[in-house]
Amino acid sequence: MAAYKQLDTDKRIRLQTLLESHHSFQQIAIELDTSKSTISREVRRYRVEHNTMGFGHINRCSKRRECDVQGLCPGMSFNCRNKRCCSCRKVNCNTVCGRYEEYHCPLTDKPPYVCNGCQKRTGCAYRKQMYFAEKADAQSRLLRSECRSGMNLTEEEIAEIDGIISPRIHLGQSLHHIFVTARDELCISERTAYTLLHAGMLSARPVDAPRIVRMKPRRTKKQIKVDKACRVGRTYKDFQKYMEEHPDTEVLEGDTVEGVKGGKCILTLTWKSTDFQIGFLRDHNNSASVTMIVNRLHEDFGDDLFRKVFPPVWLLDNGAEFSNPSEIEKFGVRVFYCDPSSPYQKGTCENTHTHIRRILPKGTSFDSLDQGFVNCMFSHINALVRKKLNNHSAFDVFSSLYSADLDIRLKLHICRVEPADVELKQSLVRKYYDSHQPALTQEVSES
Repeated sequence: MAAYKQLDTDKRIRLQTLLESHHSFQQIAIELDTSKSTISREVRRYRVEHNTMGFGHINRCSKRRECDVQGLCPGMSFNCRNKRCCSCRKVNCNTVCGRYEEYHCPLTDKPPYVCNGCQKRTGCAYRKQMYFAEKADAQSRLLRSECRSGMNLTEEEIAEIDGIISPRIHLGQSLHHIFVTARDELCISERTAYTLLHAGMLSARPVDAPRIVRMKPRRTKKQIKVDKACRVGRTYKDFQKYMEEHPDTEVLEGDTVEGVKGGKCILTLTWKSTDFQIGFLRDHNNSASVTMIVNRLHEDFGDDLFRKVFPPVWLLDNGAEFSNPSEIEKFGVRVFYCDPSSPYQKGTCENTHTHIRRILPKGTSFDSLDQGFVNCMFSHINALVRKKLNNHSAFDVFSSLYSADLDIRLKLHICRVEPADVELKQSLVRKYYDSHQPALTQEVSES
């Protein structure tokens, strides 16, 4: 005999036909090649109440044969010709009589538990129990779906999970970052955490988690380039051709993050293979400020270390601030430019900029910032765990490449930030300047 399992649609249709043909459960089990208990459970679980009426006067009260109640009809208690209301066709004592108790057919309490094969079904006035294959199949699918939905978590477990996840979400950390760095503390999957967050079962809300940055259409303006022919031989097609010939060459992506138009801005340099990004605060968004920073980096590192740390290929934005490539290429690098209005061509750089915008939203003025805060901000950004880096941070991957040269990280002014302390929200600005306020006050008093 086959083990118990759910019947499929074809077997349920066959079961309904056999029930209507007065077959016993034993005979049906043989026909469907299953157990008798399977048929019994199937019929009792998925039978439905079928409220059809029989012929003639309908009275479903179990006491109708000995009932002598009169006067239920309003205003006709003394003029009614019927001696008993239970036999009256003008009043439905099923709904107005306080002694009414509906009769329950005892045949539905024993096999076959349904009225499909009953010979009295046509003229029967009582409520019936019926088995319909189509409804049984639909109810079975719904039951399986409901059994697989929901979460098997107690209130204490949810409270414990909330105490671990929510405080770190409020610091601007992503759920993926939290699960990689606190895997041993959590007893659920990352997908379940997202479900809890969107279901409102955590104190943190979806709005507290990192949001997708929606880029507005860029405003077009006339740009003044230092070298109008700077793009000749340095277009994105030239870059693709060069990379086909040198596929293993490391690439550095360069761009500018602007605050208020005309104010301070940040030059960003991103190592494409590691997502490692550094930034430099500039007073004006012009070519002179970019070349000054590149010259200072070459001077600080020295020629040999500069060529070792900074990739030989630089893919830069098409802005006017990068229009003097000769000042960069004199240090032995190749400069190429993205096409206009094509930020996707330097996707690693643009994706990392989304973390900057979580700390410094668009429209925020950078005039009150200093380079110390910029270094602090990029230290937090580089400490964020990335899925594309096999659940490592950009800082760790970059450090592993230059583990023997500690001086490199010191020259870049990027420090290690513990995973639990990573903060990528606007509150980082206030916390940084609050912690450095005593030092600033001392500097002013000494001067």
